[in-house]
Amino acid sequence: MKNILLTLLLIPFLTYCQSSKTYLELVDGAKTKKSAEQIEKLIIGTWEFQKLTDKNGKTIAEVKHYVNDSITATEFVSRPNMRIEKDKTYELFGCENAENCESGTWEYDSEAKIFRMTFHKPKYNVPIDKLAPGLLEQLKKSGSLIEFTKNEIEIAEITQRELKVFEFLESDGTELKYNLKVYKKK
Repeated sequence: MKNILLTLLLIPFLTYCQSSKTYLELVDGAKTKKSAEQIEKLIIGTWEFQKLTDKNGKTIAEVKHYVNDSITATEFVSRPNMRIEKDKTYELFGCENAENCESGTWEYDSEAKIFRMTFHKPKYNVPIDKLAPGLLEQLKKSGSLIEFTKNEIEIAEITQRELKVFEFLESDGTELKYNLKVYKKK
């Protein structure tokens, strides 16, 4: 009797899990259906950030960030503009903090459907130019210094005049939560 009851309880669970899509499948299904050739042609140009929207198109002017129960930070939405060149180079400009602007080379990974931007100069999780040499070495040895060499973006939509890029939100992996960075071609 216990085995029959356990089996009956598991059947709906297994059916639900087998029929649901994985988080990566949800992301892949939301991405543009344009070909790599179309994307590489359309992406060339200067893209000015216009707005951040929720997935329904409602504009988001500010975002609340909760550090813990007592600290809340308000971000007034702004994102850098992008210049994407035909020679496979790019530049981010118009950053609120000049250290966040970058340049490098780009490629479109058609298999993963990701636009990958590789920095000319790596970035770190701490400002290494402001650290004492001894502390920098200590961070390297402990593995606390994290080097960033690329940025990957996933395109929701792209046309001659407009680019919408996913800005993924925290999720438990069962549903796709995101906002969209909306750019206009200059």
